[in-house]
Amino acid sequence: MVVSSLNIALGVLGIITASIVFIYLYFTRNFNYWKILGVPYVQPSVIAGNLGNILFQKRDIARHLQELYLGNKDKPYVGFFSFDIPCLLINDLDLVKNVLVKQFQSFTDRNVNVNSQTDPMFGRFMFSLKGQEWKHVRVHLTPVFSTGKMKGMFHLVEKCAGDLDNFIDDAISKDSNLDVKETMARYTTDSITNCAFGLESNALKNEDSEIRRYLKTFVEYDVIKGVATLFLFFCPYLQNLFKLRFVDIPTTNFLRRTVWGAVDHREKTGLNRKDFIDHMMELRKKNDVSQNGRTFKIEGDTFVAQSFGFFFAGFETSASTLTYTLYELAKHPEIQTRLREEIMDSLAENDNKISYEMLHKMTYLDMVVSETLRKYPVLGFLDRVCVRDYELPAPDGKGTVTIKAGTSIYIPLLGIQMDPEYYPDPEKYDPERFTEENKQNRHNFSYMPFGEGPRICIGMRFGLMQVKTGLVHVLSRYEVAPCKDTPIPMEYDTRSFLISSVGDVPLHFKKLVTV
Repeated sequence: MVVSSLNIALGVLGIITASIVFIYLYFTRNFNYWKILGVPYVQPSVIAGNLGNILFQKRDIARHLQELYLGNKDKPYVGFFSFDIPCLLINDLDLVKNVLVKQFQSFTDRNVNVNSQTDPMFGRFMFSLKGQEWKHVRVHLTPVFSTGKMKGMFHLVEKCAGDLDNFIDDAISKDSNLDVKETMARYTTDSITNCAFGLESNALKNEDSEIRRYLKTFVEYDVIKGVATLFLFFCPYLQNLFKLRFVDIPTTNFLRRTVWGAVDHREKTGLNRKDFIDHMMELRKKNDVSQNGRTFKIEGDTFVAQSFGFFFAGFETSASTLTYTLYELAKHPEIQTRLREEIMDSLAENDNKISYEMLHKMTYLDMVVSETLRKYPVLGFLDRVCVRDYELPAPDGKGTVTIKAGTSIYIPLLGIQMDPEYYPDPEKYDPERFTEENKQNRHNFSYMPFGEGPRICIGMRFGLMQVKTGLVHVLSRYEVAPCKDTPIPMEYDTRSFLISSVGDVPLHFKKLVTV
């Protein structure tokens, strides 16, 4: 009996030992990959590879890649491991330029690979599309964001900024401290909804606005969504294996109802506002043929997903940029005063009316927004996948290294934009970094908060228009300053793939005395 029990125990121990050995060998089977190629790499750990801090949500993706960059910036590129998958971090700015622009045909796709059946909104919108399908959608949506289209939408953004004035007036009559994070998100929600679909979301007037309520679910993170974020950018196959979603089913259904409701109304009434939804309706009627003879149509959930992308890219990124700008101006009253003087002078020259042209003439406003986007790029990293074998110069300058098709490439945007080599004292908020002279003295690819190349953010013009219009309205009427609850220093959400603050960002608002 004793012998039998001992044999069972030894058998169980043997199975456990064999399992541990198998797991170890499986997760370390690729760990010599970069060494064999002669590429410098960061020593990985079993299972997580080099992503332990992201997996356990100690760091967000942008700051983790920033640390890898700063620890290896003497190398043009450095290998690391996503669990057991070899990946490459590009540090050299000339190589960054090659990946994003000069050799774009070798890096056309992002690493993300969302199952469009599991998550149709995130899986089908342009950010996630690949190859010819991405090119098809990109080419046809680009005209929506032309300068002429932006001028045509400006009066709608200006109207929402006027509503923002009224909201702040009412709010500070009750409490002079105001959460700018939530306030700016409501403003951009109203703006994007009006410009895209001709709908009144009333997010500023109604704190329980249906559109605002649903959109908030996308940017609110928990532990599971944090893991989904990691898988999305580093292990798409796990994302699909576990069927993790970024846009939940209720929000997906809400977006479908909203978009098709707007389409149905316009088809019945003949309304044509020449806005985003009208352009999408025109595309829906077309059959377009690619170079290889394949026919594409923008319809069904692909149609709705582009609308979701417009929502997401327009409200959250602009709201964050507005929040961080007001936060920094509150801490730096001398910068705030100088910017306000430019705003007031510009208004005086323009009969106290804000125009699209006026925004583009305000050089210091542009410098302030640029500095915010340097220090707080909304998406603090860029990802690409090598779609065909590509030759990189060897790290020692002798010969080349072949990067195999399918290799994931990452560009540490936050690390580059916070590198003291390009921006001395990078934690300091200093708009003077963006004088024409200073910009000319830096590498062009040391600043790229909207990305670069053919995949540059398509909504850049619209986002900047929203941000600058909001800032002109706020700073021409109010002085902002820190209050006792202002988070100094700022704390960031380690579960988000965006650079997102934790909790509220309250500031003290004081209405300016006009004479």
